[in-house]
Amino acid sequence: MNLILCFEKSADNGKRGLMIKRIALVIIVFFTVFSVEASMVSFFVIETGLPQDGDKNQHSLYWENVLLDVFFDAGHIVCNAPILRLESRPSGDILRASAFDMEDARNGGIDFVILAQLDFLSGSLAPPGEISFFIYRITGREKIFEKRITGKTYRSTGDEIDDLKIIVRELVPYLSN
Repeated sequence: MNLILCFEKSADNGKRGLMIKRIALVIIVFFTVFSVEASMVSFFVIETGLPQDGDKNQHSLYWENVLLDVFFDAGHIVCNAPILRLESRPSGDILRASAFDMEDARNGGIDFVILAQLDFLSGSLAPPGEISFFIYRITGREKIFEKRITGKTYRSTGDEIDDLKIIVRELVPYLSN
């Protein structure tokens, strides 16, 4: 009821109505001018050391989900490629080994690609023995970050996911346009 009365009063008083319109215009301009553009990030999880015909590894799915969740929560637009399984750890450039196409990524509007290489020990269903992260800026085709960490076992799935979130949050600051 108060809202209706407020508008009725502003209709009676031209100065007050003009002031409300100016305030609304300032709010619209503020959100338009100061809006932040989010980066589009693509994730690519690569498993090594697992049999080609084996089932999906739950630890790989945890990594993929945590990557998507953490970067989405940080305000980025996220997408992912299907998990890739390689027989062994690639020597040389991980992008070539994964057959990732930078030109397709650029055409798709992707700003960054993050590769998480999970090296499993001899087909084990245990967590990966080593995890490598590679962050590439699509524009300029440059590697901007690389990190390797040693995997470990966890008491529970919840503990594992909490630790993965801490690890992945350390990657977020490396994405800046």
